[in-house]
Amino acid sequence: MRKTFVAALLLGAVSSFAAAQEAKTPKIAIIDMGRVSAESLLGKGYSAQLEALRNEIDSEANKKQAELSKTDQAIKALQDDLEKQGAVLSPEAADKKRQEIVKKQRDRQAFLEDGQAELQRLRERAQQQAQVLNSEFQVKIKPHIDSVAKEKAIDILFDGQVTLTVNRDFDISRDVIVKADEAEKTAKAAAPKPPATPAAPKPAPPTKP
Repeated sequence: MRKTFVAALLLGAVSSFAAAQEAKTPKIAIIDMGRVSAESLLGKGYSAQLEALRNEIDSEANKKQAELSKTDQAIKALQDDLEKQGAVLSPEAADKKRQEIVKKQRDRQAFLEDGQAELQRLRERAQQQAQVLNSEFQVKIKPHIDSVAKEKAIDILFDGQVTLTVNRDFDISRDVIVKADEAEKTAKAAAPKPPATPAAPKPAPPTKP
């Protein structure tokens, strides 16, 4: 009888220990920040700003490339003229054309170096702005992540982009996107609308003589 009672006590202790261990097991989830950035209204807004920075650099690069092409065409035209008219040109006239070609080549090189330096400055400025925008996005999205984690009683949250295999039942990315979008829509609805432009006054009817 005593052995049975002791066994029962041990069994009860094991059961209590197992229950305690189960209660302490952390709840784990994952989040794909790339998906949140790409699909949420907040992320799309920042992506549009980054795209504008890229377009600004591309537009400036295309302008400079067009200017270089014009200069190259002008240099080639001068070289062709010199080659065609070399036999009939006076030494002074031929030398003048050669000097003009050399000057345009120097101007082209200076324009190329200045353009490359300017584009590099634009890229560095865009990179700095991109870092600022990314930091702003992280700050603004974090409360929504925290809110979803709290609602779902999540203890540990992993980045889904660095996990190898994942059960999508543990993915809270969509929940965060929905919550962030709701906040964005609410904020836009509450934002004051710009005043309407007053209509231009109608001209007065002509007075009769």
